[in-house]
Amino acid sequence: MNGKLLDVRDLRVEFATAGAVVPAVAGVSFSVAPGETLVIVGESGSGKSVTSLAIMGLVPRPPGRIAGGQIMFRSRDGQVRDLARTDRRTMQQLRGAEIAMIFQEPMSALNPVYTIGAQISETLLLHEKLSRRAARAKSIEMLTLLGIPDPARRYDAYPHQLSGGMRQRAMIAMALSCRPSLLIADEPTTALDVTVQAQILDLIRRLQAELGMAVVFITHNLGVAAEIADRILVMYAGQAVETGSARAIFQNTRMPYTAGLLHSVPRLGWDRDAAPLQAIPGNVPNLADLPPGCAFGPRCTHMQPSVCGVAQTLEICGPDHAVRCALWREIGP
Repeated sequence: MNGKLLDVRDLRVEFATAGAVVPAVAGVSFSVAPGETLVIVGESGSGKSVTSLAIMGLVPRPPGRIAGGQIMFRSRDGQVRDLARTDRRTMQQLRGAEIAMIFQEPMSALNPVYTIGAQISETLLLHEKLSRRAARAKSIEMLTLLGIPDPARRYDAYPHQLSGGMRQRAMIAMALSCRPSLLIADEPTTALDVTVQAQILDLIRRLQAELGMAVVFITHNLGVAAEIADRILVMYAGQAVETGSARAIFQNTRMPYTAGLLHSVPRLGWDRDAAPLQAIPGNVPNLADLPPGCAFGPRCTHMQPSVCGVAQTLEICGPDHAVRCALWREIGP
């Protein structure tokens, strides 16, 4: 794996429905090095969250299944495992201890009938084999680290007694309690106001630096990606459509879909009357009935049926930069 912590190769995830088999993730590849932040960007339905669930071994079966590819992960003992084919018991040992996840909506992810402290301590009891007293002390320490006021009292609070920002911090405390090597954050700031969002992003960056962990951050907002990304993977209709360093993606955008996402983000000093935001026309396609050729073609202003009607592959378009678009040379940055 050449120093990589996580190496996903041609990952394919399918869901069986009454009418068809839906390819939610169709041949996605990427890697993450220790201490690196990879941001996966795309609209809802692009396959971002399913990719993260596949890494965690949480794709619901049935109706879902990993139909192909590899998810190679290097654990602390130096052993490299294919998580796509790892048995359930081993995944339970890795999940929480070496690979952790922050879910999108903490009110849904947290159990409403258990206190915040009990849910954080459970991870420590399972993986660190601590006594209940030691687990309580470590949990309160984590809540303190995350800037939660009066952590000893919050330890005994239930999820509904905390604000959205506090619940999200509690989720992060739970995820980081065992100091994992890899943190997956699935849109952890979507439901938060911009002030709390900035605090959460700063918190993740600070803890990443302290713990030396790799981060896979999932979002639909390229503005958020600009804040934290070392590298960016843009997904559309289950495929990677542009990937590269953050500098390459922002300064040398080659994929019309990526450009559309960039143009839809308000900028400082933006005058909505003088320059309205440029929304991407149309809707995300039905994954069970994708158009021939480029999946983004029907929504693309550069569409040329004779060229774009043929299936495309990722093509190198610069240093640490690849794009899935037949017209990238003509479109330019």
